[in-house]
Amino acid sequence: MIVVTAIYLRGCSISRRRKSTPSRQGSSRRGASAATLNTPLKDLAIERISHDGRGITQWQDKTLFVEGALPGEVVDARVFSSQSRLAEARVETVQVAAPERTSPPCPHYDLCGGCQLQHIQPEHQLAIKQRAVTEQMARWAKLTPERLLAPIESPSEGYRSRARLGVWYEKNGSVTLGFRRRRSRELTPVDRCLVLAPVLRQLLVPLGEGLAAIASRRAITHVELLLGEEGPAALLRQVKPLTEHNLSVLRALAAEQGVQLWLDCGDGALRDLSGQTCDPRLSYDLPEFGLNLAFHPNDFTQVNRGVNRQMVTRAVDLLQLKPQDQVMDLFCGIGNFTLALASRCERVVGVEAVETMVARGRENAARQSVDNVQFVAGDLARLSGAELQRRCGKVSALLLDPPREGAREILTGIGQLAPERVVYVSCNPATLARDAGLLAECGYRLQSLGVLDMFPHTAHVESMALFERT
Repeated sequence: MIVVTAIYLRGCSISRRRKSTPSRQGSSRRGASAATLNTPLKDLAIERISHDGRGITQWQDKTLFVEGALPGEVVDARVFSSQSRLAEARVETVQVAAPERTSPPCPHYDLCGGCQLQHIQPEHQLAIKQRAVTEQMARWAKLTPERLLAPIESPSEGYRSRARLGVWYEKNGSVTLGFRRRRSRELTPVDRCLVLAPVLRQLLVPLGEGLAAIASRRAITHVELLLGEEGPAALLRQVKPLTEHNLSVLRALAAEQGVQLWLDCGDGALRDLSGQTCDPRLSYDLPEFGLNLAFHPNDFTQVNRGVNRQMVTRAVDLLQLKPQDQVMDLFCGIGNFTLALASRCERVVGVEAVETMVARGRENAARQSVDNVQFVAGDLARLSGAELQRRCGKVSALLLDPPREGAREILTGIGQLAPERVVYVSCNPATLARDAGLLAECGYRLQSLGVLDMFPHTAHVESMALFERT
């Protein structure tokens, strides 16, 4: 699963607007003078690019990462972080531009911390991500794929089906609704966001106006926008009681904009605008498999629905399942891969640590009349391969979709499971490379590798690899 911050806008949360220093800067300031941190650098020649899209050069015997710079460019920049062996800076002026440079399409780009790569042409962003995955694999796992898969591409705008925004109440009574600024906990006011699905983008101004109308209560601290097949919805994080007048304003807003609104009071339950506890569902389609998956607004789901559909199809195709195959889907969530896999094999066992997600997987299997799946609750950081085999049986194929930390604990015991084929879906090239090395030690070869453009304009890299037992 993918849990992302930055343009993974769900993570751009903030409960109050104040100046602060992000944690990665806190450590770097120790031992660095204020003058060093504000040093303007002239005529920097950028040599190469990092896996997260920053330009790299040398400065004072340090590796200097320059936000907003591209290889081959000459730029002026300003240092904002300095450690013993590396430093970080931000472009101020581009003296000589690379051909891949383009004008950022979003007016908020210079301040907003959501997107990092809008200064790079979208097709070149994808090439950077592909190179980052293959280079990390070669460097850390000493592996080269037998086949490089064509990237799964995405439109660069309008692809996000959910996003989380912060709310800040100004002293003059106005309201700021927006995303966190770069390297700051302050908010950037956002009246449009190009990566949001158009129907969600259109809600930004009306929601801001609605919150301004009830600003005296300062009751709402975050807004999470969601899109399902049923239409747009929003979760409002409520920290103080709302008056009946406040609720009537929100009900009018919901009716005028055709959006479902729910209140999240932080106690694990949602409430509707009458104050009643509710258990709502939205859904998304996987039409290639005839599936419609329901999810609770608090459930994790992939934000890029178009790429998700292609991703599921590719994973199923790579596994080359036979009708008699037994498959295990680890970190299965609500069954995004599990139910699709079930249409191609005899049996699938989905394992997930979050109990509510397991319940949702079972609910989706029942809704779709899929009877050859089993959803099991289990902490995959603690379950050995032998224990998984004992609880779930022998498998011929394995699918992994772990969080950023990867799946080291599972893969150290993969010998007990001994699947013929393993598809690994990754949101972190570094942990994918580390885990690929573990698979190689267990007798698996890297057959295929490719990237998924799940988050255009951001530095987040999604990829998929196929391993086959030798």
